[in-house]
Amino acid sequence: MNNRNFTRVNYSVGASVHFGSDVVMCNTANLSIHGMYLNTEQDLPLNIPVHVTVHKSNHTSFMVQAEIVRKDANGAGLLIHDLSAHSFAQLRDIVSENSTDYGEIVKETLSMLACIH
Repeated sequence: MNNRNFTRVNYSVGASVHFGSDVVMCNTANLSIHGMYLNTEQDLPLNIPVHVTVHKSNHTSFMVQAEIVRKDANGAGLLIHDLSAHSFAQLRDIVSENSTDYGEIVKETLSMLACIH
């Protein structure tokens, strides 16, 4: 797992994964501006598009489109493919607030511009 190119921070809040007609409730374990790891005992499908809603609080959430790229006994790793500018700002703020290298976050932000709509 050391081959990640994006700063990953620990961040645990509720999340929901939507695929087809199914919804799985879970929790984030960590995230970056390019992916996240979700703790869940539910079986999530590999290599299909999913919509993930991250519930920062009772009143604030953001959504990303992602793909589940790996699974293990504790959950699943997701790669983010598409997100709104608002969702990207929310995600970037979480990573920035929990990281000590703001300069690296700026570089990572530039590399994600193609995923933002």
